[in-house]
Amino acid sequence: MRTTPVPLKSGMKLKKELHSAALFTAFIFCCSGFTGRWPLPQGKLYGLWQYSAIYKNGKNIITPSKEDTMLLDARKSAFHYHIKSLNKSFSGAFQTISSPLDSSPFQTSLWFQYSPSKGIRRFHIMALSDDSLVIREGNTTFHYSRRNP
Repeated sequence: MRTTPVPLKSGMKLKKELHSAALFTAFIFCCSGFTGRWPLPQGKLYGLWQYSAIYKNGKNIITPSKEDTMLLDARKSAFHYHIKSLNKSFSGAFQTISSPLDSSPFQTSLWFQYSPSKGIRRFHIMALSDDSLVIREGNTTFHYSRRNP
């Protein structure tokens, strides 16, 4: 049995199929952005951050004060944080590093080298926007809101 293609009666069906194909392509493009690596908006990372919470094993371990801050200085590649309620104040050098196997949506970490001890810690960047930052180290997450100097 031989089949013969039947010509379309109008271009309407073709337009619908092209429209569906375009929507499907856009959907795939968008979904790949959510499942893959998100670009880190570097300019948003730097500045003065106010601690809003620190969760360890899902429990908030501080009641932050106005004095609980972290500064990420892009020009000097330096950090300084002070958490009065935990009696902690540290500074040193930092850089962003790629973490391709990380659970961070940005696959990027903050690498802190403390002064003068030269100790090193790595914090995975979990969320970053104009006014909020969340970083994680092990089972501890640090939540910040942007503070204008």
